[in-house]
Amino acid sequence: MSTGKTIGAMIAGFVLQSAGMYLLHDVLLMPEYRMTASMWRPQAAMNHNMWALILANAIFVIGAVLIYIKGVEHKSWIGQGIRFGILLALVSTVYGSLTSWATMPIPHRLAFHWILGEGIICILLGLLIAVIAQPKAAA
Repeated sequence: MSTGKTIGAMIAGFVLQSAGMYLLHDVLLMPEYRMTASMWRPQAAMNHNMWALILANAIFVIGAVLIYIKGVEHKSWIGQGIRFGILLALVSTVYGSLTSWATMPIPHRLAFHWILGEGIICILLGLLIAVIAQPKAAA
């Protein structure tokens, strides 16, 4: 795997992850967050901590790309990308959402929407990484 492809996958993945999380949490789920406003930090505090969310997205994508390129096979990038995205969702989104729901007063509907929305983002991320990082023989 070339360094250029690796960095390209990281940058493209970061853009996809950041845009997807913004769309999901700041647009689609905002009505649910407003209904449970007492559970969350005030918007000003969240804006102050935005650097941590950006850093978390970067670390997640860098880790995902590095894991993918270590296990990529000379097979269809589509199949590998979907499989990787599903596995990524299982170990991140499903795990995080269920443990948050079990330990905090989060409505089950919100946890379900996290799993569904972030799961889709993980599958798209898996496909994006796979198409960028596919081995030359499989191209």
